[in-house]
Amino acid sequence: MTLRDVLLPIDGIMKRHGIRYAVIGGYAVAAWGEVRATRDVDLLCSAKDLVNLKLALSQSGLDFVHRIGDADDPISDVVRIPARCETSTYEVDFLAGIKGAPTDLLDRARSILLDDLEVPVASPEDTIILKMLGGSARDLEDARSILRIQGEKIDLELLRRMCPESIRQTCRSLLLAG
Repeated sequence: MTLRDVLLPIDGIMKRHGIRYAVIGGYAVAAWGEVRATRDVDLLCSAKDLVNLKLALSQSGLDFVHRIGDADDPISDVVRIPARCETSTYEVDFLAGIKGAPTDLLDRARSILLDDLEVPVASPEDTIILKMLGGSARDLEDARSILRIQGEKIDLELLRRMCPESIRQTCRSLLLAG
């Protein structure tokens, strides 16, 4: 099973039901920075679309599990769609309510070809912010790779403006190192 096989039915469901989403995580990094091995397909949708998302997935016959985070969880909701066949190693997670995520991220998503399928992908600036919010060594290296590869194409003013106070020092450090 390919990434296209995984995303095609989900993209169709989202379009049929008018639910906006964007690819985030490792596949967004691959669109803007260095390609790295990942089988986790992370998608972002608006928290206000969660009810519609679950209804659309149910009506389409897709099984899912909805997890609600506690007060300390940086992600308020995750809707996981398990792999449909034994040979797939992809995990698909719709995330909503990421604390500190840039507002209007879905408005800035760009249509990109991933595995021969055109899908909305979080902008490089939004992806950098999400990676800094993640904060792991891998996340920060992902952010650095986007800065390095995109270079002058990055809107540094937008990046600084969107950066939550909690990660401003991390942002300054990444930009200075870049």
